[in-house]
Amino acid sequence: MPLPAHGPRPAGPARRRLRVLAWRARYPLAAVCAGLAVVLATERLRPPDPPSGTVTVAARDLAPGTPLTAADVAVRTVPVALVPGTGPPLDPTDLEGRRLVVAVPAGLVLAAELLVDDSSAPPAGTVVVPVRFADAGVAAVLRPGTRVDVVAAALVDGGAPERLARGALVLPTPTADGGAGGGGADGGPGSGGGLLGTGATADAGPVLLAVTPDEAVLLGGSASSRALGPVIVG
Repeated sequence: MPLPAHGPRPAGPARRRLRVLAWRARYPLAAVCAGLAVVLATERLRPPDPPSGTVTVAARDLAPGTPLTAADVAVRTVPVALVPGTGPPLDPTDLEGRRLVVAVPAGLVLAAELLVDDSSAPPAGTVVVPVRFADAGVAAVLRPGTRVDVVAAALVDGGAPERLARGALVLPTPTADGGAGGGGADGGPGSGGGLLGTGATADAGPVLLAVTPDEAVLLGGSASSRALGPVIVG
């Protein structure tokens, strides 16, 4: 009985169908390859993304004077061109309880210039009074944050001076442009005729003090009739 011959078998119907499909798909495959080549070339030629930075923005429209909460602010990544150059970005946790000077729309980058200066706010339970000291130059040495006792000279010769306020806090004085200056002639209102000022350039003007309500009454009643002086206590 003869053995079957060993040789190449003729292609079956399934193989012929695969060849036909590959031939028909040659143009779509070529188009896909060309598209991938264009994409890769575009990625290589595209300039790099501009440098970015992290900023704190208003999460919604905010009204002036309202204490900020965690829900009022958000952190965003923006191009460095939009990052304020006046200082480091504000930390959202440091903004809680702070107040805005003006209304702020949603998305606006929050900067220190938009916030109320907390150093100008008196401590709880105190009020602010402008005090003009007898020595016009003494205001030049008082700086915001200094604590002073206010002493009134005796009304008659030989009388004892009276302490009208204890540990009064010196506050920044408003400047002509609406900011806050120091307590002296280099930025105080008296240098330009501010609160209770006469406009004399040699007069450093009054000093803003945070005192108790009772001390404010004493200071107000003695301002025009007695010579006042400060004693720095801290």
